[in-house]
Amino acid sequence: MQKIYSILSSINQIIINPIIIILFAVAFVFFIYGVFEYLWRSQSDPSKIKQGRSHMGWGLFGMFIMISVFGLFRFLINSVPVSERTKTNVNRVLNID
Repeated sequence: MQKIYSILSSINQIIINPIIIILFAVAFVFFIYGVFEYLWRSQSDPSKIKQGRSHMGWGLFGMFIMISVFGLFRFLINSVPVSERTKTNVNRVLNID
């Protein structure tokens, strides 16, 4: 079980977390662009209001997805029992003797 945990932890730290951070940053920039478009460009072109709202919505959606993926991977990593104490606690919760 220790090897599985170390492999999952390494994959998470080296590959998954940097990808999540980059995609979260892209979603945040997209959201900020939508705010800019909604507030400043809408004065010259009313159709930009709708487009700005759309960009803000997709930016928020992207950030929500990235936070959810981060939480899911965090849950999976923390669910792998790695010590006897953790195994005992997991067995107690699952009612396994």
